[in-house]
Parts: sequence; structure tokens; C-alpha cells
Amino acid sequence: MSQALKHDDLADLFLHIGALQPPAELHGYATGYIAVGGRATLSSWLDQCAELLDIDKPNPELGEPLFAIYQSALTQLQAGDMGLSLLLPGDEFELEARIASLGQWCQGFLTGFAMAAKMSGGSLADASDDLKEALNDLAAIAQISADQPDAEEGEQDFFEVCEYVRVVAMTIYAECHEADEASTANPTNGDQGPPAGHRLH
Repeated sequence: MSQALKHDDLADLFLHIGALQPPAELHGYATGYIAVGGRATLSSWLDQCAELLDIDKPNPELGEPLFAIYQSALTQLQAGDMGLSLLLPGDEFELEARIASLGQWCQGFLTGFAMAAKMSGGSLADASDDLKEALNDLAAIAQISADQPDAEEGEQDFFEVCEYVRVVAMTIYAECHEADEASTANPTNGDQGPPAGHRLH
């Protein structure tokens, strides 16, 4: 759970604005969108939120908490310290609800990744086998279900899957930005290359 973002407060906001998707899915979307190089202003982000959440575009006051979701994901990914936090319900929620939210987070990640890749002209055909496998894993987790929602073993399994998703998301970000970081470290005259995240290796 992100310390900067409070899931319950955001859930109340989502209910207020009539959003059909939960905060977890929007945070996953933001993470996937950023991972492959997508960037947004407040206005452009609210346009995307309106489409994803099937709502009217929020005014800036209501939109600030939605933009904070994007900003939090961007800050944590750019920090490069493996500090990404998944925006999920807390332990006070039933395991079944938390598992469902994790699946929604992964679905959001895949949607955001695909959106940014399409906008940048990238193609999964050029992606590495590791990247394709990571995306396939997230697609599988997006279909996750709780067979034993009250079992202690289920809690441990849930923790391990969350940690795996967290690491996979950061690894995807690192791979999509690897070439750009290398070009920044070793600049050549007159060759700046495409913007960050536009390469799918």
C-alpha cells in the first residue's frame, strides 16, 4: 500500500464521481502507462481517467487526487530504488477483496502499457522474451481468484504474488528505459534518440 495515497479515501472519491473501476485499476494503469514511456499533464491525465473510468472529465479540484495516483507511480518508478507500492485495499479487508483488487491492478497495468505503447508506435514484436513473459504473467494474475480466502496459506500466497507483481512492474519499467539511460550516460553529438520508453526490446 502506498503511504502517500490512501485507498479508502480514493475509493470514496471514485464512488462520488461514479467511477466503474476501482482505485487499484487506475494505479495499475498509471504504472503500466509510465513503464513504457507514457507521460501526462493534469488535463491529459483526466482525459484518460474519464475514458478508463467511464465518467465525465472531472474538474481540476476533483481531478487532483486522480492525478496524484499518476504522480505517485511516476515518482516511485523514477526513483529506481525498487520502492514501488501497489495501491491495494489494506489488511482490514477480506482476502477475497484484496485478491480481486490485485487482479484489477494487473489488468490496469496491461491496459496502460498497451495505450502508451500504441501512442509511441512501439510493438511487442520487438520486445524481449523476458518482457513478453512478464506481461503474460501479469495477464494470468489479472484472472486470479480466491479458492481459500480465509486460509493462512492464502495470505502468504497473496503476499508473495503481490511482491512478484511489484518487482515485475519495476523490471518492465527498467527494461523499457534501459537504452535511454545508456544513451544519457554515453551521449553522442547530434544523436538524442527517441523519448524515454519508446523502445520495446
